[in-house]
Amino acid sequence: MQLWFWSALLGMVFAGFSNFAFKIAASKKFDAETFNMYGGITSILFAGIGLILVMPAGVSSWFLILLTVLSGIVATFGGVMKVYALRYIDTTIFYPLFKLLSPFLAVVAGMTMFAERFTVLEWVGIVMGLLVPLLLINRVEHRRQENLLLGLLFVAAISCTSAAAAAMNKYAIDVGMNEWTTLWYASWGIFVGSIILIGGKLKTKIIRHIIENTKKDLVFYAFVRSFLICISLLLILYAYGHGGSLGVVQTIHSMYIIIPILLSVWWYKEHIDSKKAAAVVLSAVALGFLG
Repeated sequence: MQLWFWSALLGMVFAGFSNFAFKIAASKKFDAETFNMYGGITSILFAGIGLILVMPAGVSSWFLILLTVLSGIVATFGGVMKVYALRYIDTTIFYPLFKLLSPFLAVVAGMTMFAERFTVLEWVGIVMGLLVPLLLINRVEHRRQENLLLGLLFVAAISCTSAAAAAMNKYAIDVGMNEWTTLWYASWGIFVGSIILIGGKLKTKIIRHIIENTKKDLVFYAFVRSFLICISLLLILYAYGHGGSLGVVQTIHSMYIIIPILLSVWWYKEHIDSKKAAAVVLSAVALGFLG
């Protein structure tokens, strides 16, 4: 197998562990915007150190800089909504739905923006993926979840932001921007996006809000999550730059859902039954066809 495949696969593993931090943030009721802001600061520091050590060469222009900053802002909106979504629905519902819808949107973006083409088996995977919501959404879940409808709306919105950010980063890499440089500007986008969200939420007293919501465990989990997701994004960007298509790389990346689901069932004793287990298996099979 080619190096880009292993890069995408390893990026998926790091993404899985980093996404479990969203469940922790939701369960501890951390302020979502402050949590993401500290993640943005961590990403800036990590990417800055990488740029100094590696000193990469690559194409940069104001358009690409703005595009990658925008990708970080878009990703931040998705990250904040993810914390809110996991307050309303279980990970065993959220992640299978999110990581089937998001790759599907990435496939569409790959076909329209990058002229990517997929095989019959990959299209079979898309159709199989559509069966997953039927296994997850039922009357029992309406009673168990705090607000199932609102959680599902968050899933749809987060999927759109995830696919959009991935397409922006893919374009930047395709035209010659280096992986470290892309991570650097995207990290600034995460920080800026967090400040915008805090400002929109409060209108005033932004600094006071940040100070009041800054807790040791919030900063710790934000640091760990951001460090892991930075490594994951670097590996995904490397895969884009070395032969991986948007649709296929995002599909491989989507397999990370298994990690936070299993961790949540084990650590938080979330509800699991045969239908949800079948949905996870079907997700894996569908993503296997897509990949």
